[in-house]
Amino acid sequence: MAAVTEVERLLESGLTAESAGNVREALIRYEAAVKSAPDAATPALRLGTLCHRLRDYERARQLLERAAGLDPNDPDIAFRLGAACDALGDRTAAAASYGRTMALAPAGWQTWFLIGRQHRQLGRAEVAQAAYRRALAIIPDQPDVLAELGSLLLEIGRPQEALPYLKAAVQATRTDAGLALQLGLAYLQHDDVVAAQGVLLDAKHLDPADRLIDKALQDLANHRKRARRNRKAA
Repeated sequence: MAAVTEVERLLESGLTAESAGNVREALIRYEAAVKSAPDAATPALRLGTLCHRLRDYERARQLLERAAGLDPNDPDIAFRLGAACDALGDRTAAAASYGRTMALAPAGWQTWFLIGRQHRQLGRAEVAQAAYRRALAIIPDQPDVLAELGSLLLEIGRPQEALPYLKAAVQATRTDAGLALQLGLAYLQHDDVVAAQGVLLDAKHLDPADRLIDKALQDLANHRKRARRNRKAA
């Protein structure tokens, strides 16, 4: 059995920290892995993906471009680079990376995810759901797919169906304020104000400057005020 390298230990401990929501420790570990193995694609992929979840899209793109240069045939790197370019509004670069993703993994979860998103953007909710479910059949705990399917169900007014997917996505990725926000909104639509408050406060901790989270917390406060008035009126 091959000995575990220092870089592998750093990546494993970074993943453990990330799974526990310990953003600072995960960043430290992944940064150390990138410095220890500057010619390896995986450390740059891990750090770039985390930076994307933390909404540092510019740095995410830089790291993922580096990873793509080191391993141009990895569909996950191409997919993540496309997502970073997309978040920065560079649609041309995003389309190129997404196209490469689909060419590298025509039957992979990334391709089904992209097919689902395309149909969602065209308003074909049922077709999009089917594509997302195909992706989950390949990798059931993939947080991006879980979140996308959950948010779609939430968008079309099915919060009860959305909840399991969004909960699983947040449990798999405790460093993404956007996913926590989606779950909080689903709880709020489901009238579970206690759960909504806990998740939205977690989202606020992850991204204190996000105005959408502030709005959701205000909506939660208004929801509670209405509930109190209704109880008094009764």
